[in-house]
Amino acid sequence: MDKQPTSHSKFYMLRCVIAMAHADGVVTEAEIAYISAIMNRIHLTPEQKQTLNDDLYNKQDVADLIREINDPTYRGQILYFARLMAFKDGNLSPSEQDLFDKIHTIVTDGLDMDNIRAEAKKIAYEDTLLHSIKVQENRPTRDKHIISWFQLLDEALLAVGIDLLDS
Repeated sequence: MDKQPTSHSKFYMLRCVIAMAHADGVVTEAEIAYISAIMNRIHLTPEQKQTLNDDLYNKQDVADLIREINDPTYRGQILYFARLMAFKDGNLSPSEQDLFDKIHTIVTDGLDMDNIRAEAKKIAYEDTLLHSIKVQENRPTRDKHIISWFQLLDEALLAVGIDLLDS
């Protein structure tokens, strides 16, 4: 169990996830079990527990709930956990897709998604480049006087498309 108190933003993110469970009109046992498992792993006040339990049986307006989430970490996680909840019963209904789209629109409103994608692509490229440099620095090299078995094995495996250092 998480010993840190549950923040306002995290609490409202959970409320949004529960709102997703109501999207198709039926809160299933699997969805209740999922929320209960989360509730058992985090530190909730008695009032927070009561509110979440009430939300399981009383549908809330996700737009009102999202406005309470100020921490970017939890705003970003809403989409992930909402999608998990939507698929808990093994079926994504049109009403669940509509609510997911609504959440996505609210969460990304005002964000420059093209810039975010470009920045993510740049970071991924830089990470890949740094990894490649590290692999090359660790690769055995030929010394004009000594050829090591490791270096020969590395060259032979590279020739057949196997790179032991790229794992």
